[in-house]
Amino acid sequence: MSVHYQLLAFLSTGVYFAGLAFFKLAAAGMGPLRGSRPRHLARTLLTSRTWVAGAAVLGVGAALQVAALTGLPLFEAMPMFLAGLGVLLVLAVPILGERPTPREWGCVALLVVAAVLLVRATPGSRAPVGIETPPSPLVVAVVLPSLLVPCIMFLAYDQGRKGAHARPLTGVALAINVGLLTGTNELMLRGAASLTGDPGTLISTPYLYVFAVAAPLAMGQLQIALQRSRLVVVGLVATATAKTYLLLVATPLYGEPWPAESGQAALALGLSLLAVAAVPHHEPRDTAHSDTARSDTAPQEPTERPEGTHGPPAAPGAPRLDVKTSMDPSSAPSGLWRHPGDARAAHGVPVVRRGR
Repeated sequence: MSVHYQLLAFLSTGVYFAGLAFFKLAAAGMGPLRGSRPRHLARTLLTSRTWVAGAAVLGVGAALQVAALTGLPLFEAMPMFLAGLGVLLVLAVPILGERPTPREWGCVALLVVAAVLLVRATPGSRAPVGIETPPSPLVVAVVLPSLLVPCIMFLAYDQGRKGAHARPLTGVALAINVGLLTGTNELMLRGAASLTGDPGTLISTPYLYVFAVAAPLAMGQLQIALQRSRLVVVGLVATATAKTYLLLVATPLYGEPWPAESGQAALALGLSLLAVAAVPHHEPRDTAHSDTARSDTAPQEPTERPEGTHGPPAAPGAPRLDVKTSMDPSSAPSGLWRHPGDARAAHGVPVVRRGR
């Protein structure tokens, strides 16, 4: 096991979370983003310098991951990928000021235990790092549901976000979608890593083309998730989902060596799934987070009522109906300009008049 490649694996996840921090900072200056408005979403992201910088950082992280996987089997790289969660906690808690709940800290502890179990589980065979190249139709058939399901789930979630008084969501559903798309990207990177020495064969495979489709979808949903939710929740759930998906799919697809301690490996995967399931789906009632979902339209201020009138405020632009209940007889005009209802108003009888 090369220390050099282990360090690359750790740095790839750390750089990835640094890119997420850029995305989180960019979200503060963006209007409400929705997946049902893809043109507006793309224009908003591409015109944000902070977001473009974060996308470049994510690209560096992807390159580091490919470099790490050229010298490490997937099960040996996975603990270092999970160790990068420490960078996430440093960025989210002391720098951005987020406050994970005790339950969320417990989820972090589950992932730490899973990483330790994967470190202790040695590969079942010392086969070379090179992996099998599956047929292109099989690769497409495997990844197609991983692309469609997150998009369908996201649109359904986006259309169902209603209710101004509902408790804010932590973004678990969005983070799972991001994790599935990210896992698909990493699945393609795993296949491409074994063909870096043969560019002709690499171009003939679907790895680069699927990555070109899945990466923008993942980054778009990631930005929407970070605008509505905390970085620690999105990063934690998305990472656990992506790595679990990568292990479960890449191992049979590419013929990756399975650890000899299969029980520990299975337990590690189970703890990762438990960590995702245990993340709270709603923010605490007594905590108001500034990065929850924002309304598309600003609330209209009620129209002020003239002093001495009663009834609901008039809608903007509508004629005003004033209800006078003056008890002062001297306030009623006299002479030819006396209104027929002034006598009644002088005795405290409500009179409805159309505002001029």
